[in-house]
Amino acid sequence: MSDPAPIDDMLQRVEQMLDALDVSDLSSTEFRDGCDQLERYLNDQKASLMAGGALSEPHKSRVAVIIERLAGLQKRAETRANIPTGLQKYIAEQSD
Repeated sequence: MSDPAPIDDMLQRVEQMLDALDVSDLSSTEFRDGCDQLERYLNDQKASLMAGGALSEPHKSRVAVIIERLAGLQKRAETRANIPTGLQKYIAEQSD
């Protein structure tokens, strides 16, 4: 079996980046920058993930949690993106 340290390091880094994005008082710019940084990191790690062997059960569990957190992050981003649209619609309705 291959050395689990690289996958442990990568999963830990992704978890840390997700923790930083879970902070509720981030500005939209900080949130977007954090998401961009996470996306770049995941893209940089894609080749090593594809080349690696099968994940151990603990790693699979961590990856499953990360995927759930990413789905939540995506919903949060969609909600934040819809706020300006909803606000513009509200303002337009109020000015009628």
